[in-house]
Amino acid sequence: MSRRAAVRPWLICLTALAAVWWACVAVSDYFTAVAGGPVRSAEDFRKRDIATRQAGDRTVRALRPGAGKPEWARADDGSTSCVDDLGFDDGDVTRKQPGYVWRLSYSGKDAYMTDLGKLREAWEDRGLKVQDLPPPEQLNPARPLPDWPGIRTTDEHGVAIRMNLNRYTGEPNVTTDGGCVRYDRAAKVTARERKGQQLVYADDVQVSIGQPERFTPSPERLDPEAPTPTYAYRVTVTVTNKSGAALELHSYDTGARARTNPDLLELSSYTTGLDSTGATKVDAGETAHFEFAYGARKKPSTMDFSFAPGDLHTPYTWRLAVR
Repeated sequence: MSRRAAVRPWLICLTALAAVWWACVAVSDYFTAVAGGPVRSAEDFRKRDIATRQAGDRTVRALRPGAGKPEWARADDGSTSCVDDLGFDDGDVTRKQPGYVWRLSYSGKDAYMTDLGKLREAWEDRGLKVQDLPPPEQLNPARPLPDWPGIRTTDEHGVAIRMNLNRYTGEPNVTTDGGCVRYDRAAKVTARERKGQQLVYADDVQVSIGQPERFTPSPERLDPEAPTPTYAYRVTVTVTNKSGAALELHSYDTGARARTNPDLLELSSYTTGLDSTGATKVDAGETAHFEFAYGARKKPSTMDFSFAPGDLHTPYTWRLAVR
């Protein structure tokens, strides 16, 4: 047997092993993609959300003054396929698709087309590939939509951006889509700086906790089935959102109730700033004030107070001196 013939079985074996390895990788990648992609952190999702919002803000600012404003943004629900409907996610893992819509205002097609050309030029100057979009399909002949075309691109961060007409209303819009992100809600945004009763999170959200202030509650606003407090205190929280995307706070995820001293009674009727039925939104660039109230039968020397500006952020606890 020649040396060449003896080597051939080893080559065949190695080739077969390489093929099996490649198939395993391909199958793994396929199921990861079907499951919504790799599991990232909530902080990664927050970064993606901010990039998606900022992409639209930058686009709107490139248009003529008055055509649109960054503060006109509203969150988009995203694709219905980006949901936990395949059974792959459990525990703290979830999926969400950051997206935003900015409504635009134009006097007519000429003004719109001028801005469309201006935006195309701005995108091309950045080296972005621009694709043309046809006018919206005429779904209702009785209410024809304007025959205005649109354009779209994908920016340097992978955010899809488009300027065109809404297919149902005919309203000109700028929309951004950050794609479906699969993330672990337990891996939250942490603080990069903490000093005294103030902290700054990694996404530039700032939180300041005030000292407990004693006050006298009105009897009619107290729970008649709860013990009447001898002492009552207010704690004010200030949240300044410098992150570039909105915050959503809920009364159940601030952490203020769950981590206060067990011998303190929360006076929920005195909580201000939080919507008790839904999310409280603090938009980019805004400052919001929240107030929590607590009662006690005996005067406490300290109060352990915990707070987080939404469920994507880590709650931190302060031991506050009570005077």
